[in-house]
Amino acid sequence: MRVIAFYTFFELKDAIGLKKEIKNFFKNIVTKGNILVGPEGLNGTIAVPELYEQKTINFLKEIGVKENHIKYSNFDSDRFFKKKLKVKIKKEIVTSNFNLSVEDIKKGQFIDPKNWENFISQEDVTIIDTRNEYEFKMGHFKNAINPKIESFREFKNYIDANKDKLKNKKVAIYCTGGIRCEKAGPLMQKLGIDTFQLKGGILKYFEETSAPSWDGECFVFDYRVSVDKNLKPGNNKLCYGCNMPLTKEEVLSPYYQEGFTCPNCYEQLTDKKKRSLTDKREHWKRIS
Repeated sequence: MRVIAFYTFFELKDAIGLKKEIKNFFKNIVTKGNILVGPEGLNGTIAVPELYEQKTINFLKEIGVKENHIKYSNFDSDRFFKKKLKVKIKKEIVTSNFNLSVEDIKKGQFIDPKNWENFISQEDVTIIDTRNEYEFKMGHFKNAINPKIESFREFKNYIDANKDKLKNKKVAIYCTGGIRCEKAGPLMQKLGIDTFQLKGGILKYFEETSAPSWDGECFVFDYRVSVDKNLKPGNNKLCYGCNMPLTKEEVLSPYYQEGFTCPNCYEQLTDKKKRSLTDKREHWKRIS
């Protein structure tokens, strides 16, 4: 099966009708994954048989997904998804609570990956990471600011607190695949901050350049945990106790016990949770 990830922001008036159309299209195709439908567009990651790949792509484009926002992968779909396709209606296709309209989002400014190095090397450019702190710890652009947020919703608070410092500068922002920046950028622009997004995100930057300004690996939201600059699976691990990615230093901690705890969660480990994690670890061994 082929894994297809996609998103596009566009004004959608009939989310219920589109949900029915999507479910009808896939009803006779063995499909896994999740699709979010909302007033601001579509966001999803699915796995379909290779035989239906082109038909699926054509359908996605017909319902509003832009071709340059469709990514294909040959990853093991059984490790990506455990259940059949789910189509859900959500207020936002990426949760932010930024109160942006689709028109606001369309005003975003972008820098192509091949031009990114030249842009961020300018003296008047400040680089800000829009991702969560645990993602930043695993890898980031040199000289990038870490907002130290635990969820994307907190990014607005960070910008509100620092907007006056940023108003007279050019600001470069980035995230994993680009979708979070498509909201963060317009939010900042509405506050008078001249903001530019890395088009396609870190993964596109890895794909199109040698990534000279990147330190570390890039966290990804799947069984690989992280990828290196060549988009190969990285060396980082995930704690099964709290689902947090771990640095090499945290793995060496006396509080790290593979499959159970790490320095972030060892104090919360109970006998009941340990039994549950034992079952979870055995499951991952079977599919690894």
